[in-house]
Amino acid sequence: MDDHLLTPSLLRAARALLGWSQTELGQKAGVSRKAIATFETAKPSDRTDPRRKAVLQTLRQYLEVECDIEFTFASDKTGEGVRRAKSK
Repeated sequence: MDDHLLTPSLLRAARALLGWSQTELGQKAGVSRKAIATFETAKPSDRTDPRRKAVLQTLRQYLEVECDIEFTFASDKTGEGVRRAKSK
């Protein structure tokens, strides 16, 4: 896993792809619903706090490993996106 952090739109899109509420994702990933709600409305500068970065990394790892979610992070060549890697 590289060091890209989830953006609010990627986190919302991953939840939507799974059909999960903030509460469901929080329970499964071991993160509070309030933390997820905060991240989904955060400004980019809010993601640099070390505690927030740790939670975002936890969420990303859970979504990639346990849910087979693939993230595409924005670059000068592509936009960001979310997809299922494979069916479980």
